[in-house]
Amino acid sequence: MTALSILVTVVCLVTAALGFYYAARDLSADLVLLGAAGLVALVWAVLGAVIGLRDAAGGHPADRVTLYGYLLTAFAMVIGGSWVGVWERSRWGSMVIAVVALVAVVLLMRLHQIWPGGFA
Repeated sequence: MTALSILVTVVCLVTAALGFYYAARDLSADLVLLGAAGLVALVWAVLGAVIGLRDAAGGHPADRVTLYGYLLTAFAMVIGGSWVGVWERSRWGSMVIAVVALVAVVLLMRLHQIWPGGFA
């Protein structure tokens, strides 16, 4: 699970850096940045699927509502940020994607703080 968490973190940080670069250069989100945001959504979906499978196999987290709430929030937030990036054709669309990717990293860090046994 640690390798998957590292992958999620790296993808989120690279996407955030790319989004901040686009915003600094006054560029709107193009297919590269939107593809990176899509990759963030994909790795969060994979993380959610792995955690769901682990939960179904008998590894019961202490509070399922909070765990799945974090996973759903991260996934929905990335999709929403990508939607803003598509429709906001200015630097602010790129900035939204960058901030969403950074918040996704914070959510992942909180998952590891809440479930220190490595469930997340």
